Amino acid sequence: MAGAEKSLPAAAAVVVAIALLAAGCGGGGGGTTTGAQATTATTSTSTSTTTTPPTPSSGQGLTKTEYVKQMKVIGQSLSTSLNTLGSAKTAAKAATALQQVQTDLRSAADKLEAIAPPDTIKTQHAQLVKAVRDFADELGPVITQLKAGKMTALQTVPTLKGLTEIQTASTAISNRGYKIGG
Repeated sequence: MAGAEKSLPAAAAVVVAIALLAAGCGGGGGGTTTGAQATTATTSTSTSTTTTPPTPSSGQGLTKTEYVKQMKVIGQSLSTSLNTLGSAKTAAKAATALQQVQTDLRSAADKLEAIAPPDTIKTQHAQLVKAVRDFADELGPVITQLKAGKMTALQTVPTLKGLTEIQTASTAISNRGYKIGG
């Protein structure tokens, strides 16, 4: 039974890490939805929802409002992965759930890459896209360990470089006045 006790803190750490990621990409991390976010939350209830960013008429990046809206949609879609991962009680179930998170991260990176960010945050946005892809790639070895029955592998997720880079890029975007966090 000691193994089960160790698995719960590891799973909780991963849920917190992924919640931070979702918040960094605009997801509420399971928080309350305000009136301004209600439409976004409603339109992104499925991870299979395809969102095409509006194309700015000037050929330049999105407006600040359009950008924040798109980021919140992507963040909400990432947040849905948390439910399954948070309820995983075995290494096998955690592996399956983390594989879905990895798939969702790659999908989110594709959606992020399709966004034309405002000129003032192009560099930070590109860093965020790269960080999301890197984080998804870094989950591979964790998933392999989980498939081998090592639930403690989840403890490494909050320390992965990609997650730190996501937080850094998200903070840089927020510091420029783009409140993409939940």
